[in-house]
Amino acid sequence: MSSIVGSIMQGPLCGSLVSMLLYGVICMQTFRYWQTYEHDMKILKRLVAFVWILETAHTVLTIYTIEFYLIMHFGDDAYLEFSVWSMPISYIIGFVIAYSVNLCFIWRVLQLSQKRWIAICLVIFATIRCGFGFGNCSIALMYPVWKIFREKVYQTMIVGWALSAVVDSSIAFMLYLYLRKRRTGTNRNDNILNQLLLYSINTGAVTSFCAVMVLILFLCIPSNLAFIGFVQIQSKFYAISLLASLNNREKLRMTEQANTTLEGIGNSLLPRLSAIKPSQHKLLYLQPMKFRTATVTDIDGDGRDTVMDGPSQESEC
Repeated sequence: MSSIVGSIMQGPLCGSLVSMLLYGVICMQTFRYWQTYEHDMKILKRLVAFVWILETAHTVLTIYTIEFYLIMHFGDDAYLEFSVWSMPISYIIGFVIAYSVNLCFIWRVLQLSQKRWIAICLVIFATIRCGFGFGNCSIALMYPVWKIFREKVYQTMIVGWALSAVVDSSIAFMLYLYLRKRRTGTNRNDNILNQLLLYSINTGAVTSFCAVMVLILFLCIPSNLAFIGFVQIQSKFYAISLLASLNNREKLRMTEQANTTLEGIGNSLLPRLSAIKPSQHKLLYLQPMKFRTATVTDIDGDGRDTVMDGPSQESEC
C-alpha cells in the first residue's frame, strides 16, 4: 500500500469527528435562536433555517464518506485511491454555506459604512472564491483518482483558498474599522462596541485560519490529505459565527439596558430640589437647560435600532 493510500483517511477522519462535534454546537445555537427570536425578521429566520438544513446535509454526507471507506469497504485498498461522490458534494454544500454567511456579514458592512462600492467589491471577491470552490469540486467528480485530481486543481486550489483567507479577513477588518469609528467616548456605548469588535475579529480569524491551514497542508505535505480535515470543519465555523452573532444581540441589549438602569439609579441619588436652600432656587431656575443628542443606528442589521449617545454635543435654551 502506497504512502498516499496509507494516510488517505487520516485527515478526513479527524475532520469528520470535529465536524460532528461542531454540528452539535450548531444545533444548540439554532435551537436557542428559535427560542429567543421567534419574532425576528423573516429573512434572518429563513437564513438560519437554510444554513441549518445545509449543515445537516453536510454532516450526513460526511458520515457516509467515513462509513464508505472504513466500514463498507474496510481493508479494500483499491477504494482508497479515489474519492467517493459524497466528498465533493459535501464540499459544495460547505461553499454555499460560506457564501451565504459572507453575504450576511457584507450586508452588515454596508449598513455600517453606507458605502456601496466596498460591499460590491467584497461580494465580487466572495463570488469568485465560491466559483473556484465549485470548480474544484466539479473536477473532483470528473477525476476521482487522488493523484490526477491534485494535478488538475493545483493552481485553482491555491488561488481559491488564498481568496478565501483574503475575503474573510477583509470582511472582519471592515467590520472592525467601521465599528471602531462609532465609538463615542461613553463607557456604555464603548463596552457594547468592544464586544461587537471582538465578535467581528473572531469571525474572520477562525475561518481565515482554516483557509491558511488548507493551503499550508496542501502545499507542504503533497503525499497526505490532511488538508481535507480543515476543509470539512470550515463550513461549521461559518455557521457558528453567524448564529453566535445573531444570538448575542439580546445579550448586548440587556447589557445596554442594565447600564441605563444604573445611570438612572445614580441620578436618583442626587439631592432633591426640596433639600436645596431657598436662596439657591433662583440660581437653579435661571440656569440654562442642556440637552444631549443621541444617535439611533442599526448596528446588528436586524431592523431593530440601538441608541448610541452622541459625542458630547449639547445645546442650551
